[in-house]
Amino acid sequence: MAKPKVLQILSMYHEAGQLVLEEGAEVLRTDRYDIPHLCEMARHVDGIVLRAPARITREVIDANPRLKVISGAGVGLDNIDVACATAYGIPVLHAPSVNRVSTAEHAVMLMLALGKSVVRLHGEMSRGHFSSRSVVPTYELRGKKAGLIGFGQIARETARRLKLGFEMEVAAWVREKDETKSGIARELGVELTTSLSDIFDASDYVSVHIPLTAETRHLIDRSLLGRMKPTAYFINTARGAVVNQEDLYAALAEGRIAGAGLDVFDPEPPAADLPLLSLPNVIVTPHVGGTTVECNYITSTTVARNVLRALRGETPEYVGNPEVLTQARDRQTP
Repeated sequence: MAKPKVLQILSMYHEAGQLVLEEGAEVLRTDRYDIPHLCEMARHVDGIVLRAPARITREVIDANPRLKVISGAGVGLDNIDVACATAYGIPVLHAPSVNRVSTAEHAVMLMLALGKSVVRLHGEMSRGHFSSRSVVPTYELRGKKAGLIGFGQIARETARRLKLGFEMEVAAWVREKDETKSGIARELGVELTTSLSDIFDASDYVSVHIPLTAETRHLIDRSLLGRMKPTAYFINTARGAVVNQEDLYAALAEGRIAGAGLDVFDPEPPAADLPLLSLPNVIVTPHVGGTTVECNYITSTTVARNVLRALRGETPEYVGNPEVLTQARDRQTP
């Protein structure tokens, strides 16, 4: 029996995932991701796996509405037209939560680096200024308050490390409270709130942990940033477009907040002359929070096995549009 064909757009996050995918499918690899090229490639395959900055738009899906599966190579689905895929009954897969430890560690690292003035002190030392130890202030995390935007798996891992490792106060914003979230919050010693204003008013560190959706795009803007203490720091390891970057730049450049640690941008990669990159009170990393070697192995093999499961007609795990599975079962019911 011929293997199903999978269009792989850009590399998997780890070669182990590549090997798993190639064992069960004929893989057509492309590093081009302009839409006309992807439309042509999509006509000849059963499934698609991609990683950002590549995108699967309506045009690509329209080119082959008989696709059996589309999968992101990692966690996010904001580069796939999920609504269009759902309309055609195509499951859209990803690997949520597998990066929770890596990303939580990265968020905490940025908090530490900002509070301890690591980048500034490194620069001073590289110029031979050992005396900077008496000039550049550093701060403990202990006793400070962290405000988490969101309370999913990554936020919970972050909260656990901040509470147990650094004895911080932690509050988390949720749209709605329920028994499950409240129970987990009590277990972790986290205060839950449905007020974004409260988070920005009271926190020494605000850390973002929500997905990018139509509702969350530019959720954090001038009005919320303006509520932060002038001594507070802003951390974003989620998605760049959750924040209005121009408003964030203004708050940082004008000294209305102390600094920021950013792993994500809008768009990605950011322009080399993006003003945020040149500010002395900003630490930036190239969207690596969830891409440790350990996490990449788990993510890529999870994605590959899940795609092959869908291509075999089995029920896949980690489906971003699970309603299509119900629709499929309904169509099979006599």
